[in-house]
Amino acid sequence: MGNTAEPAGAAGSIDGYPLLTRAAMLAVATVGATIFAISPLLPDIADSFAIAPGHAGLLLTVYSIVLALAAPIVGLTAKQLPRSRLIIAGLVVFALAWLGAGQARSFEVLLALGALAGAATGTVLPAAYALAGDLSSYEQRGRAVGRIVSGWSIAILLVVPTMAFAAQAIDWRGAFIGLAIAALGCAVAIAVAPKPPPVPALGPLVVAALVADLRAVLSDRGAQLVLAVNLIDMGAFYGVYTFLGSELRQVNGWDSGVTGLVIAVYGLGLYIVTRNAHWIDRVGKERSGVIALGGLGALLVMLTLVVGFPVLALIGLLCWGLLQGTFFTAITALATEQVVRLRGVMTAMLSCSTYVGVTLFTPCTAWLYDRFGYYAVGIACGLASIAGAALLTRVGAGARPA
Repeated sequence: MGNTAEPAGAAGSIDGYPLLTRAAMLAVATVGATIFAISPLLPDIADSFAIAPGHAGLLLTVYSIVLALAAPIVGLTAKQLPRSRLIIAGLVVFALAWLGAGQARSFEVLLALGALAGAATGTVLPAAYALAGDLSSYEQRGRAVGRIVSGWSIAILLVVPTMAFAAQAIDWRGAFIGLAIAALGCAVAIAVAPKPPPVPALGPLVVAALVADLRAVLSDRGAQLVLAVNLIDMGAFYGVYTFLGSELRQVNGWDSGVTGLVIAVYGLGLYIVTRNAHWIDRVGKERSGVIALGGLGALLVMLTLVVGFPVLALIGLLCWGLLQGTFFTAITALATEQVVRLRGVMTAMLSCSTYVGVTLFTPCTAWLYDRFGYYAVGIACGLASIAGAALLTRVGAGARPA
């Protein structure tokens, strides 16, 4: 089990830094919106470049792969920098990438800019998660992480529908330019927000030290289990989500705007959980995650069956947000409690495991979708969630910090 001793200078409550907390939450919402927004916009992106939607899906694949590679690299090499500085740098690069995408006239250029945005996202997300750990005590970790993670719900509830309607009213390029402007606004807010004292530097940047840090994380049993469970859940999540927008549009005859609004119901469920995440601390992070994964095992199957029934689809999406929000808050809080002296590296590896899961699951679920339909994707991903629940029971709560 990971070392759970808190680093010196850890804050007792996120309430002491309200502007920084809200700005970090909005930063997560901004960069997190990308992967959700791409799915319902794939038909529009494909049309603009005269390519097949399946080929346009490479944008999602490239974005995910680069994010998975960038997160641990940044986490290892930038551990001496303040979290806020990393978030600002990532937001600026993210904004430049999507501003450039708005001018792209070939799909190859768009892929390159999508890769740059993926690298920027791989910088912002783990730094924001680690910041939640820095701003909270062990007992309040779930609440603090929930506050930052609620940015994902804002992404789906507000940002994705706004981008969908912007794409419908203008085009998809204008939607991503708007996202870039939002990223710059978040960067400014974080720059001016009061900040906690910096975490002491962990030593010089040498290759041997970087390798030792990575080995310390990957050899820790608790860290291994947390990363493996997160990989399984996120692979299963995106396996179902990747085709959700296309399936809703095809089966119900909706446009991108209506589809974005429907998907936003998932964000509502996510928001409800993450804004009330203090109950996860009371129930227990491991237990909450196991319960959520068990529920997802059944829900993902049912959701793929009801996409053609709008009312049932809305109920299913709301429940999906509640369960996925519970799991993600719990697993992120658990991640901050493994190898605490390397919290930034651990949260970077958590982001890495997310997009490794996406990269591994997406080709398999795409094959299932093409051969057997959406229901087969739901069965496979539901079974994966059950396997993740079984694995998570082995994590254990660990020793509380003194």
